[in-house]
Amino acid sequence: MSEQKTQTVRIAFVMEQALGHVTYYRNLRRYTDQQTDIDPVWLPIAFEPSAGFRWVPILSGNWSLRASWRARQALCRLIASRPVDAVFFHTQVTSLFSIGIMRQVPSIVSLDATPINYDSVGLPYNHRAAGGGPLDRQKFKLNRRALRAARGHIAWSEWTKNSLIEDYGVDPRSIRVVAPGVPSSFFRVGEARLSRLDSERADRVRILFVGGDFARKGGPMLLELMRGRLAEQIELHIVTHASIPSQPGVFVYRGVEPNSQLLHELFARADLFVLPTLADCFAVALEEAAAAGLPVITTNVGALREAVDDGNSGIVIDRGDRRALEEAVRSLVLDAPRRAQMGRRGHVLARERFDAERNTRTVLDFVHAIAEAKTMLS
Repeated sequence: MSEQKTQTVRIAFVMEQALGHVTYYRNLRRYTDQQTDIDPVWLPIAFEPSAGFRWVPILSGNWSLRASWRARQALCRLIASRPVDAVFFHTQVTSLFSIGIMRQVPSIVSLDATPINYDSVGLPYNHRAAGGGPLDRQKFKLNRRALRAARGHIAWSEWTKNSLIEDYGVDPRSIRVVAPGVPSSFFRVGEARLSRLDSERADRVRILFVGGDFARKGGPMLLELMRGRLAEQIELHIVTHASIPSQPGVFVYRGVEPNSQLLHELFARADLFVLPTLADCFAVALEEAAAAGLPVITTNVGALREAVDDGNSGIVIDRGDRRALEEAVRSLVLDAPRRAQMGRRGHVLARERFDAERNTRTVLDFVHAIAEAKTMLS
């Protein structure tokens, strides 16, 4: 960690609790609570509608409006009791109704994807992309106002940064690209894996898939592989929320918690990580796989390409391309030295870019500077 600041700043962290953002919240909180220069106040924004919201259809049926309303209410209560030096919103959906607060209190918006980014990958999420109608134009203006009201922005990827600049007119000087990163425990898994690669031999190559939304993440294509020519050479280990029919060579793990001992063990025992996802913005599981020293096969959607050094730490294929998936898997199943080489390269890449402790400190230094300066950084 970098040298601590002498002045402690009080920061409100408004944290979306949907999908993979829950894991980011837990990791960020874990490392932030260890710092002496940050006095954090945590405001997790629950995803599920409360009983009261069910009587207001526009709030119960729209996550962005529900999250923004909850965030504003929580912030108003907090600031009324004791002011804060800055507000950190993750993601931008929690900020939409707090533009007035953002103009008074230095604020940072952290996000894995802009709404326009999300529109580009949203079909498998059952998401309707914005059109040119009056309501969609108003939603775009509201998001642009919120993003421009922030004095700083944390983008998880260059993909997101480019959209902030090109689609929303955000000043590039206000943006820092910082991936969420993974805890040190995944790097320890990688060190142990890589140290025994030359001595360990297995009858079958163990493929690991981690994805709560099994269909959207491309899981069915992996089940197809288990019915094809590779079935005699591979095992498929699936971490998901979905119910998967019993099938030879397929092992399913449900209810596995993020950063849990079982998850670490599954990464430790795997030989190859495959995520043939149809839609994602930025998959934290790819960071975990790289830190664990696993070669990766994934698709060129969202910012996933930024988590893989294509051809060196893994292979990136077109989404939905079953033939390319089978060829990529076969090429690595039949080439143990190449798997080992890719795993080592991925581990190095993760050390450089996906260390959650170091990345959290980078984020906190940025937040601290904005809280102290009260103006946009130059």
